[in-house]
Amino acid sequence: MPQRESDKVHREIEEILDKLDNFVPEERLVSKIRSKRRASSEPGVLGRAWSRIGRLTLGHVMLLGLALLVVATVFRGPLGAFSGPLLILGLLLSVGAFVLSFVNRDSRRTIAGGGGTEKRWRGQVIDYDEPSPASKLRDWFRRRRR
Repeated sequence: MPQRESDKVHREIEEILDKLDNFVPEERLVSKIRSKRRASSEPGVLGRAWSRIGRLTLGHVMLLGLALLVVATVFRGPLGAFSGPLLILGLLLSVGAFVLSFVNRDSRRTIAGGGGTEKRWRGQVIDYDEPSPASKLRDWFRRRRR
């Protein structure tokens, strides 16, 4: 009888080892989510363009406005009638970015409204601050748009 039981144990061990050789580990949850997100949300031309524009900070916009002001002033002759609208656009961009930087009080604020990173702990957003009047107004406009 001991021989039969040792054969039985030996067969079970062989079966387990065979299963281990053929075992394919399941994909991790994080990589599943990432692959689904990539497959389902391949951005088009407009989506890629907006994602690049959305990463611009208010500092970038202010520098662009100042550069437009300088170009329109220095090259007033060659630009002709186009220099006037270019001056106005540069002035609007510079002043608008400057004002928004004071209203938002966040130097990392982007054009698309992404702002800084959220504070998280164990997957939950941690936010101890009261929303500012500007962010309340912005959230109100976003809710009305939807």
